[in-house]
Amino acid sequence: GPAMTFRVDVDASSLLRALDQLGAKADAYVKAAAKETAEAIAREARGRVARRTGQTAGAITVEETYNGEGYVVFVGGERTHIGRFLEWGTQYMSARPFLFASAKLEEGPHRRRTAEALQRAIDDVGLGS
Repeated sequence: GPAMTFRVDVDASSLLRALDQLGAKADAYVKAAAKETAEAIAREARGRVARRTGQTAGAITVEETYNGEGYVVFVGGERTHIGRFLEWGTQYMSARPFLFASAKLEEGPHRRRTAEALQRAIDDVGLGS
């Protein structure tokens, strides 16, 4: 019998536009999730750090990375060396980790925040439906 043909014309311009927008949206949402995680780590670390004067807890800082893509949590100012001594210990003092323990606690929540951020970006550009 006669051969049947079937033709479909698809306008992919809206899909391509959405894909172009996705990267920037995802970057913005993931960066916001990273800030939330960094602030949670800092809060936890402030509560966990060994205290005498509270100065080390007060020196726990959240700053944007130099490249602007994320955040870093650290003990700043004049307390930098004290934070390092507490975290890693010295030959005279055993370690009393507070910063990396706090970061470890945020691993799961950060994964969840990142996944939610990516889903919001996908939904916002119209790819989620």
